[in-house]
Formats: sequence, structure tokens, C-alpha cells
Amino acid sequence: MRTHLVAILLLGACTADVDIISEDEGATAGASVTAVPRSLSGCNGQASSSIPADHRYVITTFGGPGDHQSMSCGGYADGTTWYAASRQRYGCGSRVKVMANGKCAVVKTDDYGPDVCVENAAHSPIIDVSPLVSKHLFGVSGAGWSDHLVVTVEKVGSTTPLGVCSDGPPPPPPMGSTCSSATLGRDVDAGTCVQAASDALLYQCTNGAWVAKSSTTGCTASYLFCPSPTLGLDVAPRGCVQSAASGTWFQCNGQDWVKPVSTSTKTGPIGACSEWNPL
Repeated sequence: MRTHLVAILLLGACTADVDIISEDEGATAGASVTAVPRSLSGCNGQASSSIPADHRYVITTFGGPGDHQSMSCGGYADGTTWYAASRQRYGCGSRVKVMANGKCAVVKTDDYGPDVCVENAAHSPIIDVSPLVSKHLFGVSGAGWSDHLVVTVEKVGSTTPLGVCSDGPPPPPPMGSTCSSATLGRDVDAGTCVQAASDALLYQCTNGAWVAKSSTTGCTASYLFCPSPTLGLDVAPRGCVQSAASGTWFQCNGQDWVKPVSTSTKTGPIGACSEWNPL
């Protein structure tokens, strides 16, 4: 993934006041796909979407000190939060429970990967996770495919608390803890900020309702417009643009331009394209 975010627009700012970043510059399908060992062959930036019948995977870890990277569904892989790749299997921003050794942790699938070449090397499906997961389940701060640390994974509800599983059933979420975002086409957690496609204003999900904001200060996650050099204007999250630089299609994920985008289904890394801008 890119090592920097597209400059965040403060409301009312002009496009000319921010750095213009090409849709092609450094964009990838996900950090978990591109960060593969050099010794492996057959790595083409493609990840498997098949879920194993026994739900068993080998875990690998990404993110952390010296390996901070943005994720294709938003947010950072910095090793301090509960995240995973495999959004191509479970959906962008879904929650899955990772289990081993009588322990479990719930993580959010916010990135794409790993490359199928890593799974071929391990002879096993792989789920790439935060180092917090390997530390909790196996007592190690990182894991590679050759360690063959096996876990079982199952998808859980969108309101399941992230982190170490509690001994009993999780408490019910507070009333109105999520908000429905038409811009993103899905529900988001409380504290999330979204620049609305309808009026380009910034709103934060607060107690189940959208509250207007003047900046992203205090937002737990932010989804903003992406400046498009091809169109000469800003594009709302989920919008798709065919780059004039290369002809490649990209989708705005609220922070950056990401790929791949399917021209047959008009979908990208964070879902169905909310707008379609061919050359």
C-alpha cells in the first residue's frame, strides 16, 4: 500500500490547496498482497477468495514497528489494533473470530490478501492478521507462513467487540451504536466520520445519528473524498475512475485510490462503485 494518505481536505478548502496525487501513484490491491518474501515465485498480486471447508488457516502477521501501512478498506496496519486481511473472503470491514489453543480474538477484515503464492508455499489457506493475534494465541509477536501456526476462523456479527474474546457471551451493543452510511453503502461504528456524497459535508456517527463536524479531530476512522487528476474534481468514497494516466480503474476508499476494480460487476475493494467514470 502507499506510505502516505491523500491529503485530507478540510471542509471548504479548495482542491488547489492540497497535493494532487495520481490514481496510479503507488496504488495496490493491499499491503498483504504486495509484502511477500522475495524468495517466493508466482506472486501476481492476487488473493484467493475461497473459504476452506474446515475453516482452518495458517496465520501470518503484518503491520507494526517499521511496517506501518494503510489498508485497502481504510485504517492503518500498525500492530496496535485488531485487524486482518481476507476481505476478499469475508467482506470489507467484516468481523471474524480467530481461534487456537483454547483462546480466541475478534478482528476486522480491513485489507486484501495474502497473495496466492504465499498460500501455495505454505500448502494451506492463510489469514494475515495483526501481531496482537499471534501474541494472544501463541505467545509470539509475529508469524510467517513457514511457522505453520494453525487457527480456526469463523465470521461473527458486525457488533461483536474487537479484541480478546470474553469468557461469556459478549454484552449487547448500546442502542444506536452504529449508523447507516449511504455514501459507504454499509453500517459504520460509532465515532466514524464520513464526508457525505450528497452534500460533501463531514459527519460523525454519534449515538446512532449523524452529527455535522468541521474537521476530523476526534474521529476513530475517516472516509473522505479523493482528489482525481483525471476528472479535475474530488470523488466521494466508493466512486470509481478510469485513470487517464494508464487506463487502469481505481476506487476511492475514503483515504486513497485503490484497486482492483471489476469492470464487469462495477465493484472495487470497498464495494459497489457509487459512480462510474470511464475515459
